[in-house]
Amino acid sequence: MENNLRKLLSSFSKGTFLFLIFAPVVLFADPGFKLRSIDIRSYPEVKIRFHSNTPIDPTGFVLSEELDSVARLTESFRFEPIESKNPIHLYISIPSYTNAEDRRWIIQLANQLVKSSEQSGGTSKLQIQSDGTKHSFERIRSQVLDISFPFPKEPAPIYPIRNWENFLEGIAKNQSEEDHILVLVSFAPEWQDRFEIPELAKRIRDKNLQLIVLAPSSLEATKLASYANGKHYPITKSDSYSDLFSYLRALGQEDYELVYQSPWKLSRWKTNFVSGKLVSVDQGIRFVFRYELSFFRTLYLQLSDPLFFFPVSLFLIFLCLAALYYLRGYEETNQSLATITNVESEFSERKEELQVYDRMYGETMEKAARDREIAVAIAEKIPLAGSSYSYAVLILRDGNHNTDQFPLQFDEVTIGSWESNHLVLPDPTVAGLHAKVKNRKGKYILFDCVSQTGVYLNGKKLLRPKVLHNLDEIQIGKTILSFRGR
Repeated sequence: MENNLRKLLSSFSKGTFLFLIFAPVVLFADPGFKLRSIDIRSYPEVKIRFHSNTPIDPTGFVLSEELDSVARLTESFRFEPIESKNPIHLYISIPSYTNAEDRRWIIQLANQLVKSSEQSGGTSKLQIQSDGTKHSFERIRSQVLDISFPFPKEPAPIYPIRNWENFLEGIAKNQSEEDHILVLVSFAPEWQDRFEIPELAKRIRDKNLQLIVLAPSSLEATKLASYANGKHYPITKSDSYSDLFSYLRALGQEDYELVYQSPWKLSRWKTNFVSGKLVSVDQGIRFVFRYELSFFRTLYLQLSDPLFFFPVSLFLIFLCLAALYYLRGYEETNQSLATITNVESEFSERKEELQVYDRMYGETMEKAARDREIAVAIAEKIPLAGSSYSYAVLILRDGNHNTDQFPLQFDEVTIGSWESNHLVLPDPTVAGLHAKVKNRKGKYILFDCVSQTGVYLNGKKLLRPKVLHNLDEIQIGKTILSFRGR
């Protein structure tokens, strides 16, 4: 590598790089057309975006479209330059150095390559070739590629293709319309692993990368560039660098848009494959493209149109919200019906128990029947046993020893989990209407409203209404209430 570099440095001065950056664009005999995109959203108007490495003279062109081996010329067309940068993304693989002179030259080469990418608005990734160690620098800037750059010193790679394959593994597939270029630099006149050239070229094509090989003139370098549809610039020729940087600058120039009306004016909803051809005999240009018209493609283009997509999306969102609101009301109605059905089934299952309960103290589902025993006692003027209180409260204790007092200020106080009760207990084991306390001339009587889990008074299940006394403990579900009267 040292001999090759010395031959190169003797024919290529240090100031040549600065000249290459400011030199005028070199015009190529091959205009280098590259198709960017085809826009048929406004068909029969067709918009073809392409890139040309040389300026285009709009005169002297002939544009035609071919359908089923029948060609028609377009009536008119126009070229419109697109005033925006075309970013060039470079992936550069360079060898290491053997002495200080080689180091300065390699860093200067990498600096100018990265700078050409920066001027177009692109990014660069740099790899230092090594058979044993991986050196890779993501999104490197030209400012850091100077004499102070921490350039690792590695021996010349014996297997350069394997180095490049490892480098290629860390590069994502190019799925955009931008230029992603793989630049491979080698000073070796021949490669030991040259039998792997076809596989490397295939992987480069699969990644949709453009290839530039900067290496001595050899059969290996020519084959790699040819198999990968890339370019080979001999490293020992000074003209190669002028051509290389001119090519990179040309890629960063503005794109063109070809706008015309299709002479066929086909239906967008039927499948047709149309080929287009742009030819200029004077300028030696022959540019061929193809586009498809079909039902699914047209539907996709319609849905991707913001003027169509956003209104339809808002309408669908509103429709979904309305459906959710309706289903919520429907679900609440079903839950209410299910609750009523469950209550009825529970009470039907306990029919015999209700009959016994009714015989004992006349308590049934109907409100009038629940008060029958008290009404009979009052009618017969039978005095109720127990003490009378002018004021009474129920005290609720929680697990943190906090207390809540509920005064019994009504003639009838209902207790349960329903919000309509006077005293609401947020306990899942408490029924909707679980119990009640009635005030009869200062005597407070506790009733079980035929609850499933029952009511416990001082640890015993309440089988009939009982008059409450001061300090009585009432258990409803898992909730403990204390009765206080004075």
